[in-house]
Order: sequence, then C-alpha cells, then structure tokens
Amino acid sequence: MLRIAHTADVHLGRAFSYLGEAAQRHQERLKRAFRRVFAEAQAQGCQLVLIAGDLFDSPRVGRHWVEFALSTIAESRLPVIVIPGNHDPAERHPFREVSLPSNLHFVLQTTRLPLSDLDLEVVACPAGDEARWQTALRRDSGGAPLQIAVMHGSMPSAGGQGTIRPEWVRTCMLDYVALGDWHSPQDWTQGHTVCYYSGAPEMIMPRQQLPAVMLVVELVAKQLAQVAKVPIGETHYPEGAINGALDWDISPYDGVQSLLSDLRALLTPETVVSLRLTGRWQAKEPLNLQVLEENLQPSCLWLELESAYQPEPLPPETPFERLLMELTRTRAEREPDRASFYHEAAQTALYLLRGGRL
Repeated sequence: MLRIAHTADVHLGRAFSYLGEAAQRHQERLKRAFRRVFAEAQAQGCQLVLIAGDLFDSPRVGRHWVEFALSTIAESRLPVIVIPGNHDPAERHPFREVSLPSNLHFVLQTTRLPLSDLDLEVVACPAGDEARWQTALRRDSGGAPLQIAVMHGSMPSAGGQGTIRPEWVRTCMLDYVALGDWHSPQDWTQGHTVCYYSGAPEMIMPRQQLPAVMLVVELVAKQLAQVAKVPIGETHYPEGAINGALDWDISPYDGVQSLLSDLRALLTPETVVSLRLTGRWQAKEPLNLQVLEENLQPSCLWLELESAYQPEPLPPETPFERLLMELTRTRAEREPDRASFYHEAAQTALYLLRGGRL
C-alpha cells in the first residue's frame, strides 16, 4: 500500500487585494496551510507529496516566498513532486533560478518519473505542454506496479472545452490522476481511473468550497484508489450557511443596531459569507446595505450582502412628507393605471429623505 498527499493551487505570494486590510493576515494563513499540508502528510503516513501546479501565484513573487516554499519542502524530508501551472509557467517558474533540495522533483515538461523506492511511476503533465499529454497519459505494461499522473489543467466546464478530455482519463488505465487548476475539490473519476482536483489548501477566492482541504490517496495495486479529504484551511462559512450563502430574516428587528449585533455574532476573522437579507424591514430608520456592510466587514474575512427583503411602507411624519403623499394620492386617483408607480415613487422619496441610499 502507498499513501500520497495531493494538493495544488497554493498561490503563494498572492496579494489578495480584494481583502483590503485583511490581505496580509490572509497571506499568513496561506503559509500556515502550506505547512499544514506537510504536517498532515506525515501524520497520515504519506510517502509522497504531489503539488499539481500553481504553487506560486505568479513568476514574479518575492524571493522570501520562494525561500519559504523551499525550506518547508526540505524540512518535510518527504519526496515532493512539483509541476508548473498556468500561474507559475515552466519557462518563468521561480524554481528555475534557485538550488533545489534533494527531496524535490521539479518537472518542467511532460515526462515519466520513476520512483523505484515506492514501486511507482508518475506521469507529470505540466501546464503549457498540453500537446504531449494525450500520448503520455497511459499505463506502461512493463512499468512499476503503481502508476499515476499529476496534471495542471481544466476539465470541460459549461460552454468550454477544457485542456483535459475526460476520455483520456477513462482510457489511460492509471491508478490515480491528480489534478490542479480548480480551487475546490472535485471528483472527476472516469471508469476505473480515480481522478480528483484537490482544490487549494486555503481560500484563494471566496466562491470556492470551504473549509479548504488536501487529499490523502491510498493506492494498492489492482484496486481502486481510495481518496480522503483532510481539512487544512482556517477560513470557513458561518454555521447554517449552504455553500457560503446564508438567508437572514430581518422581519423581527426594530432597528439597525439590533440587526448588526446579531449578524456580528455570526462572524469571526476567518468567516466568509454571502448574506441574503429576507423578510420585511419594519423599523422606522432606513436599512442601508452599504452602511451595514461597512460595519460588518471588519468582523470577518469577506462579506457580501444581497438585498432580498421588502421595506415596510413608510408613513409621512413631517408637513412636507404629508404634502408629498397627498399629491401622490391625487395623481393616483387621476391615473389609476399608474397608481402603483406613483406610490412606489413616493415611498422611494421618503426613504431617500430619511437618509437611505439606492
């Protein structure tokens, strides 16, 4: 039996500019996640680590990111295979300009890599070398008892062809195909060939599945590979969220502060959430989504607010507002076919007069 740790799309050196002031803290999370991959690989008894491309976010990452990656790999003492991805392409990969530790196999072009100590052959298929993938992706009848592939590319998605064809995987007869490029884990098993995207080990973009994981793959000759997801990332959805989205009924609230208090209780510095506000807003003060988001964002990593609620009709409170409503009623009576338009316009005017924003 052979156990392999599979990860990809680490994106070391990513700026995370969309996270604002939280960007630097998230870069540190990324480092911790990368270290955790190797700690978990050792704890799970893995004998090899696969990094299926996009270890770095770009070829121009700072030298300290490269040194961090190399030292983490070297300290693990596990054999590690790294292939280039589309973000860190072969011709400009940061590893080309440095001395590599002895346990790191850095593969620049499509090739078969024998690891005789593990009774294993690895078909490495880096991004940018797609023309050679199809012929390389096959089992060698005279090769090692265990044969796998590591690739960086896309399976066909809605409206797209992808750089990898599922039929290549289905007919290759390999024991496992380790994919990189997509940030969420996905099973692309074809026939008897087990095939997975590992996803990124920490959040790269907020739409990916959380918490982020690595894969531990158990290989036994002539048996289907067994794949287990091991949580690695620190970022997470709030309790009750489905794929990061959470509906929140605002009907019971009598003011913005009580709503803010309850929403803040959901959030931590590691929380990622898309909040959909539902129900009817019955408080007198307008509910301003921009102000709400500005107040909540410091309590979490990433937040999106969606308006799906219905405002309570606002009654006139000042002489000017009463005059406005009287004019609205007059117009509505004269033009009954446009009555709903006039009432909606009047409510919008009251909302804006009281400090609301559209």
